Amino acid sequence: MSMPLLCPFCQRPLEVVVVNPAGELIGCEDCAEERGLAGEVLTLDEWNAPAAVEEVLARFGLKHAQAGKPTTTGTDRPRAHYWEVISDDARYFLRRFYSWYPASAIQHMHSVLAHLASGPDPLPVPRVVPEAGSGQSYTQAAGTCWALYRALDGHIASPQEWMWGRPKAAEMLATLHRRIEGFVPEGEEFAPWSAWTIETVDRVLESWQPHPDLAPELLAHIRDRLATRYFENLYPALPKLIVHGDYVAANVLWRGDAMSLAVSGILDFEKVHRDTALFDFAWGLGDRRPPLLRASIATYSRVRPLSILEREAVPEALLLGALMGIDMQMTYFNNQDEVSRLAQELAYMVRDLESLRKAAAAK
Repeated sequence: MSMPLLCPFCQRPLEVVVVNPAGELIGCEDCAEERGLAGEVLTLDEWNAPAAVEEVLARFGLKHAQAGKPTTTGTDRPRAHYWEVISDDARYFLRRFYSWYPASAIQHMHSVLAHLASGPDPLPVPRVVPEAGSGQSYTQAAGTCWALYRALDGHIASPQEWMWGRPKAAEMLATLHRRIEGFVPEGEEFAPWSAWTIETVDRVLESWQPHPDLAPELLAHIRDRLATRYFENLYPALPKLIVHGDYVAANVLWRGDAMSLAVSGILDFEKVHRDTALFDFAWGLGDRRPPLLRASIATYSRVRPLSILEREAVPEALLLGALMGIDMQMTYFNNQDEVSRLAQELAYMVRDLESLRKAAAAK
């Protein structure tokens, strides 16, 4: 933590830090404003929180550990609520939860992680380090909850690696889904990240400001299709299970190079909730290009075969996932350039919907 923190855009040393709603470093105030990126301003003391980190690590039995922000890479930026911890040649990650994230949701998430990490063939998920003495999976300090996890090895895929590695990511997702089918977690899922309904879609669309790349007639067409075909006819009959909730490139670790990539870790189970398996598929793995979609479905189905009904619902699930992505950029990150890009992808998806249905169908 002795190294100066630099703005990733202008490379100037930061005196205050601007972070996005996910806690990820944006940079200095000038660069954030210039790029129209909404964020919260933190002092360096708030960013590093040395006193709180020292207190929390002592509660986990790590009194002489070294803690600092993870090294910034092109695909992984440090976050306000994460620290990398080194103690006796062991590596950990410390997480500070937002004060609005309830303890019951942490218990829910940790019970899912414990289930996936158990048994003769454990999945590569973060292992929770219990608090010394109490054995509880988290501790409370500085007005919020904290948890410590053993670090997983691997790197986050570049956009090109993710595109070509997506079928392998789909296979790992199917393994996760198969392991968790029928499992009932402890605690309670966090309500804001529960399954979407048509009422959620209506509420979200009504909250959006007009955007030049989002034609009202296009959104109305998608809304009506989701209401009648997906939520009314297909969704009620789809099997439900606990889903990851944020199975995207940033939460999958890899080992090897471009020719021999293999999944080495699955991160960030904060948004686990009960839903159809298609949620994870549409949110992180869905692709509007039929060949890539077909390849991902094929590798997924080798581990957990998709039913005829699930395959039939894939195109509408992709539409719903696209709306979710736009909503996150529109209302959460306020990144209008990304909204424009996603809006164009959405229009292509609507155009190619029947090609996507054929790609998802069983051969």
